[in-house]
Amino acid sequence: MPHYDFVDKRVLVTGATGFIGSHIAQRMVKEKALVYVLARETSDLWRLKHIENDIAVCRIDIRDFHKLDECVRDVKPDYVFHMSAYGVDSRQKDYFVAAETNIVGIINLMSALKKTGCEKFLNIGSCMEYGDKKDIIREDAALEPFNIYGSTKATATIMAHQLAAENGIDIVTLRAFGIFGENEGSHKFFPHIILSLLNGCEVNLTACEQYRDYCYIDDIVAGFILAAKDKNSKNTVFNIGSGTIRPLRYYVDMVYALMSNTSKPNYGAIPYRPDEVWKPHPDISKIKNALKWEPEFSLKEGLLKTIAWYEKNADIYRGTGR
Repeated sequence: MPHYDFVDKRVLVTGATGFIGSHIAQRMVKEKALVYVLARETSDLWRLKHIENDIAVCRIDIRDFHKLDECVRDVKPDYVFHMSAYGVDSRQKDYFVAAETNIVGIINLMSALKKTGCEKFLNIGSCMEYGDKKDIIREDAALEPFNIYGSTKATATIMAHQLAAENGIDIVTLRAFGIFGENEGSHKFFPHIILSLLNGCEVNLTACEQYRDYCYIDDIVAGFILAAKDKNSKNTVFNIGSGTIRPLRYYVDMVYALMSNTSKPNYGAIPYRPDEVWKPHPDISKIKNALKWEPEFSLKEGLLKTIAWYEKNADIYRGTGR
């Protein structure tokens, strides 16, 4: 629930047209903040339609320093939620765009903020920065990414923290593991299954023996809110997730059961990826101890809310490629 700690605070959200960024923007509107979002000229604003009258949209590509610098000087944000990233979608494989968006983009943003400052810079990290670890992953684990998304995100996190420290900006990075919830892209794991079942289509999957930690989006947003408000969390990194890993088949079976669907998924119809991650298991004790953060929603509660949303909004996805 909103606590209105951000009333009339100037909040800049990058990546606001994406899954996580749109939820952050929506929460900031509820918090009665003055919300500014960055969006490229070609970005589809469908995730922001219900709050479009409550936000200011800055049509800027984060790779364009001069326009970004002008925007930051005009907005003078108190808080920055940096959710912009390239490569979250596994179909995004361009090395140069990944480097320009994830690394140069955050350098551009930090360089612009050097002139205006901000109370807190909240950065979205990724479990892919760690690579394919066998043991439970703490924040001090070695960064051993093995794909362009993980390597550019790891570089971006390191650079963001170095530049923030150099310029007196408080920064917190939340390294997210699996996230699910309303208005995710149709190609993602849960939407793929839910929408396929709603549309009477076959559900083609890998053998789904890999393990994942999935945490409901509202709990992830709550973690960012706590990190933004906490005065003691400076220049630090937190893992964020449910803390529990399960085989992907467990999640598939739960979706089928909750949707009362008696058909069977086509396990093994899709081959595993060459760079498959098998068991990313976060240690979340640091964020629990420092921010008193705990997931509020159980997996079942989160899935029920998610399924209900897709049942109501399935038409948003038909024929759009969203």
